[in-house]
Amino acid sequence: MPSNSTLNRYYMIVMYAALGMGGSVFSIMAVGAAVFSAAKIFLGRLTMTRQPMILSVAVAGLAYFGSGLLIIAANPADAANYTLAVERLIFLGFLPLYLQISLMDRESLRDSLEIGAALGAAGVATWAMVEWAVYPLETISFRAHGAPGNPGPYATTAAVLFACCLLASFRAGRTRRPLFVAASLCAAFGLIMSGMRTVYPALIVLPVLLFITWPEARQRLAKRGAMWAFAASAVLLVSVGSVVLMSRLGHLLTMANFSGFSPTAANSIGERIALWHCAGQALMEAPLLGLGRSGAYQYMGECTNALVGQPIVYSHFHNAIATAAAFGGLVEISATVALLLVPFYWCWRYWRDSDARYAIVLILSVLAIYGLNGLANLMLGHDIHDMLFVHLIAVACALLAGSRAETSASGHS
Repeated sequence: MPSNSTLNRYYMIVMYAALGMGGSVFSIMAVGAAVFSAAKIFLGRLTMTRQPMILSVAVAGLAYFGSGLLIIAANPADAANYTLAVERLIFLGFLPLYLQISLMDRESLRDSLEIGAALGAAGVATWAMVEWAVYPLETISFRAHGAPGNPGPYATTAAVLFACCLLASFRAGRTRRPLFVAASLCAAFGLIMSGMRTVYPALIVLPVLLFITWPEARQRLAKRGAMWAFAASAVLLVSVGSVVLMSRLGHLLTMANFSGFSPTAANSIGERIALWHCAGQALMEAPLLGLGRSGAYQYMGECTNALVGQPIVYSHFHNAIATAAAFGGLVEISATVALLLVPFYWCWRYWRDSDARYAIVLILSVLAIYGLNGLANLMLGHDIHDMLFVHLIAVACALLAGSRAETSASGHS
């Protein structure tokens, strides 16, 4: 019978390959893995950990789930809130997922993640090319939607795969490196073709994070051949995706020139400004526990109508903090921020440990991608976003917990 390590390895590869090729297939597999791991805990087949890092991240996930329950309790007549009890269950899955994933040795875990991500990146690029070929008349306004049917989750998926493949390209040996470089380009191409301007900065931010955090990456890039290859790849990427890239950035400049940064219903920038203003007003109305979902939607329509003369209603306020403020007040804001700050703290805590560099870059890349999403779009609240965040943080924490620093720290706790 296959060992836990072997099962984990193949499951991880298939999961991240499916991330690029099958949209919510990844979510289903992540839920299955969490349920399977929770059952093993219940049966006593997984040993609980006492490591402070793991427990603190698990508590942050529990707090986010608890915040959803408080929104329900504070607005019991609002049926739209009750789905939060189900939607946020995955944030309780961090600890079971970590315990199962940590059965793998660090080398196998990294290999599985990277191989799966490379296959997923090929899937992301394939989706973009097929969609572009099917809709040739929409070249100027084209946006790839991918398997999720939504440019947002598709772009988040592409950015995460880009981060994983970029890490792999600098870790791999001479034989496999060109494959991971090609996979990085595929993922970056998918991100460009998504048209998601909020995530575009990841194409610059993620390599910068890698070079700042991982000295070996800087040393490899400094070699003349690597530098030329990196530059040529960047030029090729921008050239191939330039039509969509320039169209989306040009549209952004047009909107900014039209109305500046004033609230208006005429374009997406003005709508976002109006929504953020109304979210601030909603926080003043119910500062501690927010208005709940239906209450926030109603307030959104009424407030934007009074502000710009037309109701603007979306499923969220196009900013993570603004959405948290309107839905759940200061409690929801605190729970949302904790999901990012707790992993960030552990990156800072082990910054000087060279054995932890890979895991630190991975965590910081995830936080950067979700932070960019949260600035002007949806950070959490979509099944792919939520499942991917929880699973990849569990993977990164398993890698970080295996480093010398965390092993030493847990030994003295």
